[in-house]
Amino acid sequence: MTLSDRQREIFLRTLELYISTGAPVGSHALADVVDASSSTIRAELSNLENGGFLTHPHTSAGRVPTDVGYRFYVDALIAGEPDEGARFVAPEDAGNVDELLRGVSEGMSEVTRLLAVVAGPSALGDSLSRVDCLRLREDVLLLVVSMESGASSSTTVTLPAPVDEDETRELISSLNAWLGGRPLGADLELATAGRALSDHSPFVVGAVLEAVQVLSRASERGVFVQGVSALLARLDDLDPSSLAAVIEIFERRRWLLRLMGDALARSVSRSGVVVSIGTESGFYNLAGTSLVAAAYSHRERPFGVVSLIGPKRMDYDAAITTVRSAAAALTDRLSTSF
Repeated sequence: MTLSDRQREIFLRTLELYISTGAPVGSHALADVVDASSSTIRAELSNLENGGFLTHPHTSAGRVPTDVGYRFYVDALIAGEPDEGARFVAPEDAGNVDELLRGVSEGMSEVTRLLAVVAGPSALGDSLSRVDCLRLREDVLLLVVSMESGASSSTTVTLPAPVDEDETRELISSLNAWLGGRPLGADLELATAGRALSDHSPFVVGAVLEAVQVLSRASERGVFVQGVSALLARLDDLDPSSLAAVIEIFERRRWLLRLMGDALARSVSRSGVVVSIGTESGFYNLAGTSLVAAAYSHRERPFGVVSLIGPKRMDYDAAITTVRSAAAALTDRLSTSF
């Protein structure tokens, strides 16, 4: 259904009034903000309901937006010019990436009074890219483990026996052929790796693999959640089943990671903010909630995702602006400080 200018105005005013009050919106309330007669407004409300944009609960004469209506509204917000108001500022005193991500999640929740989730690369399935090595002595190596996201970490390894330079080079080359693309946090299957590297000393291979495993775990950037109290303060906007579903998702880490991973993939493919309304998230028991998310980057590669979760009756304009600005601020801070 294509909306006329008058239908669009009436629909947007209806949605905005419903978001601000939580009560079904009738023609009398709209008459105060729309330049049209009550009879005209009632006729257009009926047309909007027939088009699937609005519905009326129970026998109430007032209307509330449907998921189709929310989608129309959200798509218009995303397509419009970005708000040039106050920009989100990432914490400047973060000593490491974890502190930065935690600070961003706290700031997003404080600004919007919604549940904020910031996920880093390892939580979303970051993979090992390669291992580089520098021989410091015959029995001491400097190992650098790099991840697909661009994160890296290093350590020195004291080998149980001296290894010449050619053997070290061959070992690292074979190790990279075996490790490439393996998900971070997964079992590195040391026994399998040992067999794959059986041409080399098992003691040297074991020492190197143990160091790689420790380094890969040290590169992890987890999931940071803030604003649970803000969500609980909005019980009137969330039915009990939706609230229980949100709590269950955050108790089951694999569900939360799936939710964030899907949001990251969609944001990267669309190069911007994405919004899941109700069951669009893939979790049908989240029908009463919406998720607003955007990817952030490091070294021009997707690094993680920032998101806000709350009732469908949220301030989407503020949520979209905050998520877009937070992703940009986080990308900038990562590029200049880490």
